[in-house]
Amino acid sequence: MDRFAIERFIEDANAAKSSKEVSALFGKALAVFGYDRYCYSLITDHPSLGLNAGHGLVCNYPDDWMEHYRLNQYEKKDPVPQYGISASRPFTWASVVAQRKWHPDQMKVMHEAEEARLCDGIAVPVCGVNGELAGFGIASSHGGVSPDRTLLHKVQALAIQFHLAFTELEKIETPLTENLAEVYLTEREKEIMSWAAEGKSDSVIAEILGVSHSTVRFHMNNVFKKLNANERTLATVKAIRHGLILPSFIG
Repeated sequence: MDRFAIERFIEDANAAKSSKEVSALFGKALAVFGYDRYCYSLITDHPSLGLNAGHGLVCNYPDDWMEHYRLNQYEKKDPVPQYGISASRPFTWASVVAQRKWHPDQMKVMHEAEEARLCDGIAVPVCGVNGELAGFGIASSHGGVSPDRTLLHKVQALAIQFHLAFTELEKIETPLTENLAEVYLTEREKEIMSWAAEGKSDSVIAEILGVSHSTVRFHMNNVFKKLNANERTLATVKAIRHGLILPSFIG
């Protein structure tokens, strides 16, 4: 079932008429992967939206936890967003704790989050236009989720699509900052991105197509430039969102 959850979410989010609708769809898609709690925050100011940086712009964390977090100014102590500022890939909360010896006040945030039934947490940083940075905290209220690398990448695809759909609906300026209507991908670029969307690594794609690894990277970098993307998951989601490729699923 999860093989098609991402593609379905992309289609439904593209058709959504409000940010509230996108949020509901996001929660439904996350549930397929065992997560029922999410918090979408703006790490930096977002001039493209006319919004300042802020914690929990869209969130279904427990209300008492959010109030406790705010009153204790945990956004200044929480190790997860501090680590996420310099991260480019999704990561588990557990991996942050294991990175180094944190101050007791910082570890208190993590322990209390677990007591608030925010378990098996993961974080997804999303870099937007002009260096704008957003981030997701995603957790399970019942636990028992094993966030391995594959799951992280699938949830990252959902998070990026949410960010794209949400910000498009929230934009206060027209025309849109980014217009991909005129973007054209060559047949080779479409072929490579379709395999990338199915979870194939560059080396595997090179083997499938009978070309060199450097050739795959050359075409991939060209796609990044055309789609204004800095990594393959964002490029893949944008390519699907704008109908440039039509994979069966994202692995």
